[in-house]
Amino acid sequence: MAVSDIDDIFGDLENNHDTMPEVVAFVSDGQTHDVALSVSKQLGYSAEVRDGQSQDVMNYLNDNPAPKYLIIDLGNDEVSAVTSIFSLITILPENTKTIAVGSVNDISFYREMLEVGVSDYVLKPLTEKALLTAIHNADKEDIIYANHQEDIPHSDNNKSVVMGVRGGIGASTIAVNLSWYLSEELKTKTALLDMDIEFGTVALALDVEPTRGLREALENPERLDSLFISSTTAKLSENLAVMATEENLTEDVTFTHDGIAILMEALSREYGQLIIDTPRSAVKLRKSIISEAGTVILVTDYSLTSLRDTIRTQSTIKSINHECKIILVANKTNTNHPAMPVTEFEKALGVKVDIEIPEDIKLCIKAANNGKPAIAIEPQSKVSKAIKLLANKIAPQQSTQASKASWFKFIGLK
Repeated sequence: MAVSDIDDIFGDLENNHDTMPEVVAFVSDGQTHDVALSVSKQLGYSAEVRDGQSQDVMNYLNDNPAPKYLIIDLGNDEVSAVTSIFSLITILPENTKTIAVGSVNDISFYREMLEVGVSDYVLKPLTEKALLTAIHNADKEDIIYANHQEDIPHSDNNKSVVMGVRGGIGASTIAVNLSWYLSEELKTKTALLDMDIEFGTVALALDVEPTRGLREALENPERLDSLFISSTTAKLSENLAVMATEENLTEDVTFTHDGIAILMEALSREYGQLIIDTPRSAVKLRKSIISEAGTVILVTDYSLTSLRDTIRTQSTIKSINHECKIILVANKTNTNHPAMPVTEFEKALGVKVDIEIPEDIKLCIKAANNGKPAIAIEPQSKVSKAIKLLANKIAPQQSTQASKASWFKFIGLK
């Protein structure tokens, strides 16, 4: 057995040939190697340290059982690291704790690592204190996770409303990108409903023709059935349908709460996910939509005006539908001079921001010019990664199943 392949196994090797290591580490530098061995000794764990990175773990697991702790050196390639680690996590047993070590010093990357299932992500150069803390935190992970899950309301309501706390904040753009990812990447049949019937931008953003079906559905909800929905929605792909219109500015559209409820219910039965882009200004319309929603994605930014409007809007949502889940999304967060620090914003609001989406003006312009979502044009951009995190909160089960299915198909198990 070459020294470069396996550096050390603790325990009495003469008397315990069948002892399996509790800690297995794949590293690419001497310091990470030494720290992994030292910490394992301090904790009294048998350990095996190999040269390699995340892509080498698969070969190891083909011939060996998964250890209690798996330490993986991700290197500095952010894109390949996320892909490799996610593929790995899907086939690991639940009792294996994975600790990633890497050089990417970015909070979004750290959050993405936790989102895909890594117990902790530790920056290089690795220290004994940092690794010890990561292992101790991993041991507590199950308890913390269970407590957190108890606080999350579980619902079969697949209607998600996207609404900005003020105009021009980017809610429609988020709705478009979220719908595209749910349908094209997670392979979930998704309907995108643009309820701004005069000035909606969804059809324009996706380069599809607006239809007259939305007005007809609102004014004559008794006509709603599978055939009507199929004929009045624009099919962007096999899994994504869009219902949007551009009504005459001089004509009134007559609708009732029951009409909106029937439309949303009909679409939610036909599709696995229903995303509703909702204008904040239409009071009567907004109230009817929120009352039917399972989730409200509330889009804000870190300005004083948005803080005030977020507080008021959150209160209004809960008064209309206290059972719905609110996901708070901060958009355009990477400006050089935010009006308010994040900590002050969250303290005044009384809740944490769930997702941060950075501003990428060049990508937005490119997406608009091409009539495609930003996530379709640059799937590895920071904007796209934030949208993926949001999608996982909307449809976590679909996300996990789609990822596992793709991986099993790739390795020939499906």
